[in-house]
Amino acid sequence: MIPLWFKRRRLEHSFAVSTTLLVVLTIGATAALVHGRVLSALNRGLQDRGLAIANSIGAVATPSLLAYNYAALQIAAEGAVEDPALLYVVIHDKEGEIAGVAGSALYSSFFPSLPDEIDGPTSRQVNLVKENDETILVLEALVPVSVEGVHVPWGTVRVGLSYESVYAELRRLETWLAMSGAILVLLAVASSRLMARRITAPLRRLSEGTVALSMGDTSYRIPVSGGRELAELGQAFNTMMDRVQEKAVELETYQNQLAQLNATLEEQVSQRTRALEESEAQYRTLVQHSPDSILIVQNGRVRFSNRAFEETFGISQDDALASEFRLEGIFEAPHDGLVAERIKAWEHGDAPGSAEVKALDVQGKTRELELRGSRIEYRGRPAAECLLVDMTETRQLRERLNDSERLRALGELASGVAHDFNNLLGAILGRIQLLRRRGFEPDVDRDMAVVEKAAMDGRETVRRIQEFSRVRTDRPVSTVDLSEIIRDAVEITRTRWKNDAQRRNIAIHVHLDCDDVPPVLGNAHELREVYTNLILNAVDAMPNGGDLTLRCSSSGDLVHSEVVDTGVGMSDEIRRHLFDPFFTTKGQGGTGLGMSVAYGIVTRHEGTIEVDSDLGLGTKFTLGFPVCRASFEVKGGDGADLPHLVRPGRILVIDDETSIAQLLEDALTGVGHTVEIAVSGREGVEMATLSDFDLVMTDLGMPDMSGWEVATTIRRERPDVPIVLVTGWGTTLSAEEVERCGINAVVHKPFEIQELLDTASKVLRIDPRSPGSQN
Repeated sequence: MIPLWFKRRRLEHSFAVSTTLLVVLTIGATAALVHGRVLSALNRGLQDRGLAIANSIGAVATPSLLAYNYAALQIAAEGAVEDPALLYVVIHDKEGEIAGVAGSALYSSFFPSLPDEIDGPTSRQVNLVKENDETILVLEALVPVSVEGVHVPWGTVRVGLSYESVYAELRRLETWLAMSGAILVLLAVASSRLMARRITAPLRRLSEGTVALSMGDTSYRIPVSGGRELAELGQAFNTMMDRVQEKAVELETYQNQLAQLNATLEEQVSQRTRALEESEAQYRTLVQHSPDSILIVQNGRVRFSNRAFEETFGISQDDALASEFRLEGIFEAPHDGLVAERIKAWEHGDAPGSAEVKALDVQGKTRELELRGSRIEYRGRPAAECLLVDMTETRQLRERLNDSERLRALGELASGVAHDFNNLLGAILGRIQLLRRRGFEPDVDRDMAVVEKAAMDGRETVRRIQEFSRVRTDRPVSTVDLSEIIRDAVEITRTRWKNDAQRRNIAIHVHLDCDDVPPVLGNAHELREVYTNLILNAVDAMPNGGDLTLRCSSSGDLVHSEVVDTGVGMSDEIRRHLFDPFFTTKGQGGTGLGMSVAYGIVTRHEGTIEVDSDLGLGTKFTLGFPVCRASFEVKGGDGADLPHLVRPGRILVIDDETSIAQLLEDALTGVGHTVEIAVSGREGVEMATLSDFDLVMTDLGMPDMSGWEVATTIRRERPDVPIVLVTGWGTTLSAEEVERCGINAVVHKPFEIQELLDTASKVLRIDPRSPGSQN
């Protein structure tokens, strides 16, 4: 056993050594810091002194350098080197040759050369080798001599200073630091020994008290003295001894209380049992209020079912718990066998994954479910806990999402197809309008008017196809005569209800009963599409012929119209889904979008549409629109009166579609303009840059060069020429892109001839440097 006094002496020694080492490290770090700071300060002082001397010599030697007076420069160097701190002074002329030199450097075997370029006063450290091969470190200050008005220095002054004064000062500082450090270390050793003895004395008494406590003596106390921490340590030990005595008394008291607690143990067990029952009741409440069906199946019988099972399938808990009820019986084949196998596997402790199954409720409605389960203990025997998650609504939402994706893909496909249709419709609409201007017989003109309206409606249909995945709020509206709209729709569909019907050897009789009604506010093209769809659907609903009646009347603030057929009618289920997107009874022959589009158009016009139908008795559609009481004046595309032709212009038409280019040429030359045609973007750019044109009309989609590139190139070469974009992508254009490329107006294909002529007149009148004025 190690003597106590030896432990105390070892602790004192460790404390003294640690304290001494700490003091030595602190003194050493402080001395190093002071040494570094002083050395840095001495170097800066020596550097500043050298630059000051060199500047002074340069100021004195400037006239001599200008005069190339080498004798005066030598005298100046010898006069400056009389300073004992200087080792040498060297004065260089403008060409870098030595013009004056003085000092001990003259006797050295190696003299540092002048740097190649000196931007301003600077300094550097160089090694000077003397005749005895002794190398000394020299601080060299270099100052270029500048003359006012001359950018190139007229000479350079070099001054070399010895570091001996710096080293001498450092030696004195190091001696002083060493003596001070030694004195401080001695004081630290003496102080640490004294402190160690004072600290270890209470610790020794604490050690003696601990030994006494281990022997069972709780009366030992430590005198409270010494430093604050040591006094607190002694006080804590005494407090601990007091607590030990108190605990001995409390132990006896606790033993008595333990006897009393044993007497009340039965009551506590009863309370815990009640708490367990409450917990079970809470669990049952949680299960009963679960939105998913939860069941416990044991040996093929349902032992428990929650409220969600009854609400989902319409099977009460009493019926589910009946002995004759089998859970797998509510599932469709072959899912019933899968459910029975999964339940049996869960009862045996296996862990198969979840399964997607279909079941029927009491009303015969199919439910799509996800079956999950696990093994549990129920009333002391193994059972299977089954969870039926109703996925019916989730699947429906997923199907709707797929329909939305299909709609988006259809919109992207239709947008490209619509561009080609716009070119075709543009040629048809433009040519028919040019033909009507020539004047024909009334019967021929009426038939041509039908073709023109059909082409215009086709244009609107194509534009809506382009907007299939976009929502526009700038649809043009005007006052519309609904009876005229109905007559137009009948005329447009004449081929289907008359010619096609006769070809199939059936007769469809169309009856019009349209009164004079007040105008409604809307888009004529969209409303014609609604009645066209209703007529075509009615024709399809009469495969053996029949009567089709269209009525129009007004009542109060509403204009009513009816489309009645004597066809096959429709069931209640079909009528409920009639206006749903993608719902069709035509199989692969229909898209399911016609009636949903019609419903959207009627709704946008703040109207109503109702359907009344019975199987075998035909169908009646009733539409109502609010009467337009306010006057409505149709303006140009930008809301202003359409401009008239001011002067004939020389116009360049750029379009790779020859039919469209020729149509533009015929329309524009017909009102006095001079037109030249380019069939490619590059050809149009060359013609626009080589010749003077008053206006350029360009297509957007061209194989060699897009309309954007054409507009940008022409605008860069000829900024004074206005540019009009003629395109079938009109509804998808960005206003920012139109303005950025310097487009003055946009004409959408297919266009009306008057619209084209008005746009040309309007653009020829405006400032060509004001792009973005769309038509």
